[in-house]
Amino acid sequence: MSTRRTVATVALALIAPFALSACGTSFRAQTNQQYQASVGSDLRTGPVQVFNGLLVDNGDGTATFSGGLLANEAQTIETVSIDGAAKKLPRPISVKPQQLLTLGAEGEIVVKLVEVTAGDYVTISFAATPGGDSSLEVPIVARDSMYDSVAKRPKPGATATPQEDETDPAMPETNDDQEDTSPPAG
Repeated sequence: MSTRRTVATVALALIAPFALSACGTSFRAQTNQQYQASVGSDLRTGPVQVFNGLLVDNGDGTATFSGGLLANEAQTIETVSIDGAAKKLPRPISVKPQQLLTLGAEGEIVVKLVEVTAGDYVTISFAATPGGDSSLEVPIVARDSMYDSVAKRPKPGATATPQEDETDPAMPETNDDQEDTSPPAG
C-alpha cells in the first residue's frame, strides 16, 4: 500500500466519526424542541388543565371555546374571562376528578370578541371552585370544515359531560357464565 493511500485512509478514519455524528443535529435539532401537534394551546398545571384549547370564530363577533379540561379534584367553573373581561356562564361546568371533559360541541362557552380575528391570541381564564383561576393564551381559528362540530350558539339544556371511560385493557374481561377450566394451584 502506498504512503499516500495510507495517509488518506487514516485521515478518513479520523474525520468520519465527527462528520457522521453531526448528521441531522444542530442547536435547533427537533429532539431539543418542544412539539405540540395540535393547533390549540395546552396548560398542564394548575387546578384545571387545558388541552388543545382554542376559540372558533363564529363570524358574528363571538367565538366558541373548544378544548379538553382535566382536574385532579372536582372543580366547578361558573365564570370565564377573555383578556380580563369576565362572563358568567349560563350553566356551571363541572369537571370531575381525572375525567377528560371535552367542550365545544354543545356551545358551553360562547364569548364576545372585541377587535380580534382568526390568527390572533387571547388570554382565557377559567375561575374554578375550589381551585382558583387557570389562565392561558389560546388562538382564534377561522370556522371551516374542521370545526363543523363546534356549536355557534349554546344548545338549550346542554351540559358538559365527561368522556365515557373505556374498559381497562390491563384487566381481562370475565364471563361468569363460563366454567373455570384452569388447572388447580398446587
